[in-house]
Amino acid sequence: MTVKETQKRWFGKIWSRTKTALLRVCKFTCAENGLPLRKNEVDTQIPFLPSELLYRRVRPTDLVDGEIIPTSLNSISYGKEVKAAPSVLRGKYAKPEDALHKDCAEQKDVSDFLVYYLLVSDLPDEVRCDSGRLFSLFPFHLPEPTCGAHSVISCCIKGDISKTYVKPSSTALKNDIRVKLAKKLQKCKIS
Repeated sequence: MTVKETQKRWFGKIWSRTKTALLRVCKFTCAENGLPLRKNEVDTQIPFLPSELLYRRVRPTDLVDGEIIPTSLNSISYGKEVKAAPSVLRGKYAKPEDALHKDCAEQKDVSDFLVYYLLVSDLPDEVRCDSGRLFSLFPFHLPEPTCGAHSVISCCIKGDISKTYVKPSSTALKNDIRVKLAKKLQKCKIS
């Protein structure tokens, strides 16, 4: 290893530790103020862990006897671009209450909504469309200016190492995704 490579490696480790420490301080400060973390306060390069929680708002009208009805989850839809995929908040940078905060809800009052969660490992790794083509779902961190934890449940062709976003186009595929997500979502207890 050359001197330059050693210096680069050493600096990279120090910068990584410094950035992590700064994020911890900022998270603590924001938590004190009761505000969700901002876009400039999170690190999108940190990969999601299978045990990480994803928080999602659910309308009370999407429930029957306390259970989420998959057909009522119309908000779980996909657009042409990844930013139009179903949104969630990344647990590493959010607490359940953040899902109800106006800064993470496009400044809308969603105080009557409920917050549910699922684990990253609960996202379906395999969903089949009518033609037999297989897709995978995965979290994609896409922070917004006032909501650093904002992420989406993205979709790609199963086995695509680069995880290039693909819009699920068939109604059957979208319905299958809704059913699988509804089965995994669990209600959060908010203090």
